[in-house]
Amino acid sequence: MVTVWIVAGAFLLFRGVPGVLALWRSRSWTGSECAVVDVRPPVTYAYRVGGDEFTGRRKTFDPGPGLGAAVSDACRNEFVSGQVLWLWYDPQDPRASVLRRSASVSMLLVTLGLTSFTLAIVALFSGDAP
Repeated sequence: MVTVWIVAGAFLLFRGVPGVLALWRSRSWTGSECAVVDVRPPVTYAYRVGGDEFTGRRKTFDPGPGLGAAVSDACRNEFVSGQVLWLWYDPQDPRASVLRRSASVSMLLVTLGLTSFTLAIVALFSGDAP
């Protein structure tokens, strides 16, 4: 059972840590307005930095395309083409942008991964491990 907790913890951390780190690094990013260009998942938005125009597709720092088709269908009416939104971009690399500086799924994955490792350690030191 300990092996399962360790493998599960490693996988969860592998999936969650990049999003949490990206969220941490984005603290120094600059906010700006953008316009929604395409509402099909993933949403596409356009924005300007100085005289250059960029497009982005990242909604949050969470991993993957979402939690499946159900989430995409539920969020389908969240954006409207031409809608003006606020985004965050990296002033060092304006191509890197995100609509919401959040990583709630990533944080949950990290929490579950650390919990899994804790359960493995408790099992190892309690004498219950085979």
